[in-house]
Amino acid sequence: MKKTFLRYVIPSMIAFVFSGLYAMVDAFFVGRNVGDKGLAAINIAYPLVAFVQSVGTGIGIGGAVYISTFLAKGDKRREKDYLISAIIFLSVAAVFFTAAILLFYPPLLKVFGAHGEVYSAASDYIKVIIAGAVFQVFSTGLIPILRNYGQSFLAMISMVLGFVTNIILDWLFVQVLKWSLTGAALATIIGQAATIIPCVIYLVWKKRGGEGKYRFLFGDFLSIARVGLSPFGVTLCPNIGVVVMNRVAYDYGGDPAVAAYAVVAYVYFSLLLIMQGIGDGSQPLISYYYGKGEQKNVYAVRRYAFITAMLTALVLVGITLLLRFQIPVVFGAGEEAAALASRALVYFGIAVCLAAVNRICTAYFYSVKSNLLAYITVYGEVAFLALFALVFPLFSDLDGIWLANPASQAVITIMGIVFCIVSDKKKKRIEQEKTGDAVR
Repeated sequence: MKKTFLRYVIPSMIAFVFSGLYAMVDAFFVGRNVGDKGLAAINIAYPLVAFVQSVGTGIGIGGAVYISTFLAKGDKRREKDYLISAIIFLSVAAVFFTAAILLFYPPLLKVFGAHGEVYSAASDYIKVIIAGAVFQVFSTGLIPILRNYGQSFLAMISMVLGFVTNIILDWLFVQVLKWSLTGAALATIIGQAATIIPCVIYLVWKKRGGEGKYRFLFGDFLSIARVGLSPFGVTLCPNIGVVVMNRVAYDYGGDPAVAAYAVVAYVYFSLLLIMQGIGDGSQPLISYYYGKGEQKNVYAVRRYAFITAMLTALVLVGITLLLRFQIPVVFGAGEEAAALASRALVYFGIAVCLAAVNRICTAYFYSVKSNLLAYITVYGEVAFLALFALVFPLFSDLDGIWLANPASQAVITIMGIVFCIVSDKKKKRIEQEKTGDAVR
């Protein structure tokens, strides 16, 4: 079991590391070649990018959970139905959200806190990114589907290919050709297009034909959406938090505080993505064993995921705190922004350790289709963050803003643990009742 767990989770963790590095590479080149205004612009625009990526992630995992479940049951026809439904769903979402965001991004950027030169830079960035939204939707949507077909290593290779493409093009477009944020955006969408290539080759080559023809069932789309709403939120909600934090940081500290938060956010979200990688890496196994009715194996995978996430978080946060004075410099932050960022990293490090627990709780809930519990832990996190970010600064200014993240994570972590305990007791009681009925 441990070897199987590691075979799924380690490639997923590595893939999410590279996913997080996408934005960090943009920030590195933009920070060094454009400065604080460029850093702030990407940070303000990024929630729109994250929204599109979250749609792909939600649909991909929503479909993948059902693919794993029917693979476990040996129902190849229904497995194929959900695979094709997920691909159709991704296609429709890509077209719809590209059009919608291109139409509404100007007022949204202003709502997010963009102004003056930052607004102009953010606009240049987002126009290119959203024009290539189809690549973002499919790159984030196909990766979890590959993992649920047992192709965690191929999924990792796909992400690495995209990252390498992105970093080379960032250097060329931003540093050499001086295309500023437009160049960073082009590098990102081309990198995501590269990620799709191995996924498409595998699905076309390995999954063509199969059991019967595809059956259109509208209920399948609803099923994918119900499960997918949780991983969609896991990816999106931290970026809703970015909007809130940017606005509050600007009110209390101006552009230096926003630039400082941009640096912290790149590091924080990269670490969160690794925690999410552990949760999403365990999802195929949890869904598979859940489909087979092997509850003991479900609990074993969840236990390994908790241990792996906590140990990983402690190591990575320790390294981050040791380097907290050097990290802002690497991103090219100004002196004032760098000082603020180094202090804020301590608070966000605590938040990562707490998130290690609640990311696993949430992944477990949507893996076994406990959708309501997943919704509460996912969307409750951003609700508490917004509340704390508005209230805490009234008492301690910028420190209160930074404290909002670990405080919200603490509340959701406690809720997630309680939900797991209650859910386990309920499942155990149901199993005992079934055993008793069978005996009678």
